Amino acid sequence: MSEKNNKKSKECQSFPEEREAFQFALAKVGFVPGTQVAYLRAFDRFCIRLDRKTPSLATLKDGRRYLTELKQSGASNTIYSHAAAAIRFFFEEVRKIEWKPISPLQKRFVEDMRLRGFSSRTQDSYVRSVTGLASYYNLSPDLLNEEQIRNYFVYLTCERKLARPTITIALCGIKYFYEKTLKRDWSLTGVPVPKRQNRLPVVLSRNEVHTILSEIRMLRHSACLGLIYSCGLRLGEACAVKVTDIDRARRLLHVHGKGAKDRYVPLPPAIMPLLDQCWRSHRNPQWLFPWVGRGGRQGQITDRHVPISSVQQAFRKAYLESGVSKKVSVHSLRHAYATHLLEAGVSLRQIQRWLGHSSSSMTARYAQLTEQSTHAAGKILDKLMDDISDLSS
Repeated sequence: MSEKNNKKSKECQSFPEEREAFQFALAKVGFVPGTQVAYLRAFDRFCIRLDRKTPSLATLKDGRRYLTELKQSGASNTIYSHAAAAIRFFFEEVRKIEWKPISPLQKRFVEDMRLRGFSSRTQDSYVRSVTGLASYYNLSPDLLNEEQIRNYFVYLTCERKLARPTITIALCGIKYFYEKTLKRDWSLTGVPVPKRQNRLPVVLSRNEVHTILSEIRMLRHSACLGLIYSCGLRLGEACAVKVTDIDRARRLLHVHGKGAKDRYVPLPPAIMPLLDQCWRSHRNPQWLFPWVGRGGRQGQITDRHVPISSVQQAFRKAYLESGVSKKVSVHSLRHAYATHLLEAGVSLRQIQRWLGHSSSSMTARYAQLTEQSTHAAGKILDKLMDDISDLSS
């Protein structure tokens, strides 16, 4: 048994340059040592399977064939998942070969969106929408007619009963694909834009905000969520704050906003000690809230910011532990910021600029949520209806 293992080890070391490049790429991305060991072990097994072919000459077909054989051999889920992730990482990061090559049609679709300046998240959402349509009919989307497209949205709305925002994203993505990439007349489909729902957001009081934030234990999550409330940021904007975005002299924060719309917002002095403490805990030269990886040891060297999902999970846990009964999310901190400023006398126009709203109507809805306006209107209503009881006599 030991002779067999020694033989395999020698075979693995016959490609030292490829193995070293793979190991360097793992370290550069910031994988923890345990993950690196598991991926290297999976890479070595793949090298043995290649027989006389070197990893630098391996094809995607070789990689997929190996994974199929591994699965058929009865390998555990852990071994198979490590192998799949390691081989894909090798092809994409070391060999610079796409693991799932896209079709010429999808490539043109992505290029059209990039020319328009769409963000990567919008591109992913639109591609996912068109892919869903194609999968539903198991046909290339350019082969579908207008009636099939209409029936697909009937399916999403009436059978799956998806929420309006989900259907709207699918509609925008598919419409852009047919209008811009295929140059087809979208009006022939007869698919309308879902009616906008005018729902007022739930607003937390200042005490409720403090109660929730005080339940957060991890420093970087506490600082990130505190910054969201202090500056009225969107979650994605807060996670991507860079060290250089903070202007201490002018007490301003440079926000890289949604839709490539930058803005400056006041940075309250009270939040600065928490931000300073957060940065000193990792000293990352780029990100104020870096991705730390498993074990929390990658903060100083990583080139990625904290994942949005981890901040969401931290808020969710704090919210459940706080005992606050209102149904809220991280975005509720932004609503609270706008409403509390309005209650303090800040003009709607100023709040609009700080929030980065392109339309004043979006900001005006907060006027309906302030305690002052509700209280004043209630008093007027009470006075007008004073004599309503006389009608019953």
